[in-house]
Amino acid sequence: MQAPDPAPSKTAHASTDALAALPDHDLMLLVAGGIIEQPVTELFRRHNAGLYNYVAWLCQGNSGEAEDIAQKTWVKLMTRCGDYQPTAAFRTFLFQVARNTWLDQVRSADARLRDSLDDEPLEMPADDLSPEAELQLRQHTHHVHRALMSLPVAQREVVVLRFFSDMSVDDIALMLGEKFETVKSRLRYAFARLRGELAGSVPGSQETRS
Repeated sequence: MQAPDPAPSKTAHASTDALAALPDHDLMLLVAGGIIEQPVTELFRRHNAGLYNYVAWLCQGNSGEAEDIAQKTWVKLMTRCGDYQPTAAFRTFLFQVARNTWLDQVRSADARLRDSLDDEPLEMPADDLSPEAELQLRQHTHHVHRALMSLPVAQREVVVLRFFSDMSVDDIALMLGEKFETVKSRLRYAFARLRGELAGSVPGSQETRS
């Protein structure tokens, strides 16, 4: 999918430069006010790569499905621009639209999410991921990719949002419509599973399993 490519002109270049200096929420307010093409093009430039990566994880690496959902997300964004509140980060709103699009497209997705929650162990892991183990997750992505795919959907999603989209736990909770502690518990369950999956496959992983 490619962003719109209007015919170049001095006026268009000046307008594009001005838009590039605006924060996301101002661009969305322009879209809500009926000025659509250039603000959406700028938002696309900033956020489409991150959007696609998030959706691709949800789709378990199915690039065709991820591309389709990402494209539908941008279309829905323009129809839902009136729902956007400047108090929320634009990316949070964008990812919410993408997630709902994925749920609508994959009929069993909501059931898969419920099943993945039922699959969590009864005992809550006591610790968060250590800084050393977190660094390993970021450095050894080729090992982490396979391990992440083995996680239940709900756990994989929060890990991807936290470490590959650099969202705060607060923003993840807002995006998912969940409580802060719910997101934290999913992260802890995911960390516990990842430690087990990565043990022996990532250099130094044995030392992080305490």
